[in-house]
Amino acid sequence: MDIKLLAVGSRPWELWLGYWGLSYLVDGTILFDTFANYRVLERKLRKAQVDPSAIQSVVLSHDHWDHTGGLWTFLEKRPGIDVYLPATAKDAVKRRVVATGGNLIDAPGIKTLKENILLSDEMIGAFNGKSVAEQFILIKAEKGLVVLVGCSHPGIVAIVRKAKETFSAPIYGVIGGLHLMHAKTDEIYACANELKNEGIRMVSPTHCAGRKAERVFRGVFVKGFAPSREGGTLTL
Repeated sequence: MDIKLLAVGSRPWELWLGYWGLSYLVDGTILFDTFANYRVLERKLRKAQVDPSAIQSVVLSHDHWDHTGGLWTFLEKRPGIDVYLPATAKDAVKRRVVATGGNLIDAPGIKTLKENILLSDEMIGAFNGKSVAEQFILIKAEKGLVVLVGCSHPGIVAIVRKAKETFSAPIYGVIGGLHLMHAKTDEIYACANELKNEGIRMVSPTHCAGRKAERVFRGVFVKGFAPSREGGTLTL
């Protein structure tokens, strides 16, 4: 099972340039988030030698612009493709999915995307004083269950605990945005150690995790730290 980090932008100067967001390709056929704009996404797919026609579904972790912006042009090229959104995502985003030609799937509950790949029910987090509905992908890998997240607005520790409770199984790894960019160092250490206490053995933070968090997690998890690099692939 391969997870390719197609595109990521998370530094202040990248935001200034509009190069911001996140997009993964899961098992060659599932697009998880679509970056902030399609031009970048298209270029990264081409660089990774990925034929967009091979993508069978799109999962949006949540409805923020930097995770949905690349979707609209993609849908014009791939009308009818399944697009998964959290049940209580913004109505305006849902309407646009339908208007652009996507097959919107937003019913609550756990969904099977393909063999060994599940999509969680939504969890509610917060950002800038507003609630955010977010969902995550759960992958059954050789070493155990792996959680793939977009921004972790509900909190990555809460997400891991919810996954353990829902699937009655330990979680081996965490990949994706951890929303720790503006956290204090002691808060980041506390988060890393809590994840370790929850049984997490592999972490690959990126995007809104922030560079400081990446350094902290590398120190806490040592060999269990998997660097996230644009264009890189994690084989689970």
